[in-house]
Amino acid sequence: MASRRYRHRLHAIQAILVLAVTPCWAAQEQESAPLDSTQTQRPERGLGRTILAVADPLTATEGTVDAVKWMAKRRQISINGTPYGLTGLPVVYFSPGSGWNYGARVQVADFSRRPYRYKLTLHSVHSSEGKRNTHVRLKVPHLSGTGFGLNIVASIRRDIKARYYGLSNDSDYDRNLTDPAHDNFIDEEYYHYVLKKPRLFFNLLLHVYGPVRMSLDLGLERTDVGRSGAEAFYINAGTPDGVIDGVTGFIGATLVWDTRDDPTIPRRGVFHEWSYETSRNSLLSLFFEEIDFERYTFTDSRYWPRSERLNIAHRTIVEALRGAVPLYAYGEIGGSRRIKGLGGSDTLRGFDRQRFTDNVRVLTNTEARYLLGTRQAFKQHLELHGVLFLDTGQVQPGFNELRLQDIHITVGWGLRTYWNADFVLRGDVGISREQLYTTIKLRNLF
Repeated sequence: MASRRYRHRLHAIQAILVLAVTPCWAAQEQESAPLDSTQTQRPERGLGRTILAVADPLTATEGTVDAVKWMAKRRQISINGTPYGLTGLPVVYFSPGSGWNYGARVQVADFSRRPYRYKLTLHSVHSSEGKRNTHVRLKVPHLSGTGFGLNIVASIRRDIKARYYGLSNDSDYDRNLTDPAHDNFIDEEYYHYVLKKPRLFFNLLLHVYGPVRMSLDLGLERTDVGRSGAEAFYINAGTPDGVIDGVTGFIGATLVWDTRDDPTIPRRGVFHEWSYETSRNSLLSLFFEEIDFERYTFTDSRYWPRSERLNIAHRTIVEALRGAVPLYAYGEIGGSRRIKGLGGSDTLRGFDRQRFTDNVRVLTNTEARYLLGTRQAFKQHLELHGVLFLDTGQVQPGFNELRLQDIHITVGWGLRTYWNADFVLRGDVGISREQLYTTIKLRNLF
């Protein structure tokens, strides 16, 4: 029991220390620094192309003034008249679960059109205990002269603390089994497993009309599951469909309605996404257990500016899995951006990561985001936002079993630091009936 309290305190202290290093902010919001005379001429020529190239959800009267402010927050350098943004941070922190973590995240974006002509993201974090998360992403929303866009992701992950507690909205988390001081102790890593997962993902975007677009998704991934300790729950209890890991190719399609004013830090608009994915390893099933499953995911995100400082954001995700589903697929949510759920840093903040899972999952995230202050430092635009949030979620074998009384609820608060309106440092503290959960992430929740 003492070890559990110690780990929870370390998580809380870790979050407080990271958030504490956030720069001091002025009590009054400062306006963006004005461009000098030489800067003003170049952006106006580039922005003229920008406004004509992409239909933004702005009224005509907002037009040029908004575009100049938009550029002032993002551009750091200009090369041959093209505005670029370069943001990045080293990553160093200690976690009781993975030891010392170290690495960096860097983003390079060409802002000659909105939201950007292209963005390249490089992220790599390793830990002293063997955790690894490295990915490279290139996104080109609009290929010049065509109605298409492109998104390519290559990643290698080694998660040493992937979780599985069984399929059920009421799955049991018996902490006595992981407490060395208890008579029923089995193993401290009993509910964990090691997941190795290299992945290559290719996404071809098609702009249909206005805010409507479609995409074709192709990918290849290999998953390798192993025990974290001497005993493992997923082995003793058995995996849901008798499928653990293997090599799979997947193909999918999405239909999107997107009126957000910005894809990275949206403040108004709507994002709807219908996603279908099918994964299988039929050609390789001689060497691996057969994987053949389908994933249906619906995402609805909405943003309402209530004042110059206050913004309300809400997200609903509904997902269903069908077929011979492998262990790892139960621990993540699909769509254009895969996330861990239910529980953890992206869904039920307040419960342990991947705490609840089943064939049908429904979740919501609601946030009140309040601008605490802005500052110009070394020609960089910084914003600090305070957040109050409410998360709900439920999993069931089928849609007919969903019931209001079975919803899990978490509440909490957090801070968001926005650097040049493109790079996000997010810290959250969530509270549930089971525990206090803290997290630090280098991206927005939604």
